[in-house]
Amino acid sequence: MENLDLVLSSDYDEEIDEVTLTMDTKKYAKSYNKLQDPEKALQDYTEVLYLNKENVDYDKYVTADKTAVIEEQKKAFNEELKGAFSNSLTDKAKKDFFNMYKDVLKEKASVKTNVMANANNKAVVEVEYTTLNLSDLYSYVSQLKRTYTDETKDYDTEHSEEFAASKFKDIVNELETKEGSRPLRIFMVKEDGKWTVKSSDLYSDSLGKTFGSSYIR
Repeated sequence: MENLDLVLSSDYDEEIDEVTLTMDTKKYAKSYNKLQDPEKALQDYTEVLYLNKENVDYDKYVTADKTAVIEEQKKAFNEELKGAFSNSLTDKAKKDFFNMYKDVLKEKASVKTNVMANANNKAVVEVEYTTLNLSDLYSYVSQLKRTYTDETKDYDTEHSEEFAASKFKDIVNELETKEGSRPLRIFMVKEDGKWTVKSSDLYSDSLGKTFGSSYIR
């Protein structure tokens, strides 16, 4: 409990007695913290599912179909690979490259969440973020293919792509990070006491695209 001194008067020359009110500020602090739960949940959701980071509070705040969330991210990533490698990659290569990409995301990407609205088990949370700039992937791969052809005089495009693919770990480590020009706006709902992203909402930005492709706003 805290005591708050309150002095009220419409006449500034009048002498008045101080009035002391006793308020339970802990009660209001608890309510405020509850309002921030969607913010904490989305921070945990993004770090664990998209960035491969550990977060001890994930199960406390978040409910999600992990497989579906990661598949959405993987689908976006595979579209980037298709543009760079002309669809020549095996499923195993795509899986390995995705894992390499996630390892680098873990080290270089970051998010900061801020709840904008929270009422009736629904919330809007903004996300400031930095992620890998996959828009450079095509140019890295193209340069490696040209290097292979120039040095070997082998003009077989399949061979040059195999060479570029063998360097993927180096490529993804060289990718620069890029900060979003504006925060993402994510809609969330509370289900059985925990928060999840309402990804089907028409006006909600896509975390899967943001952390799986060159889609950076």
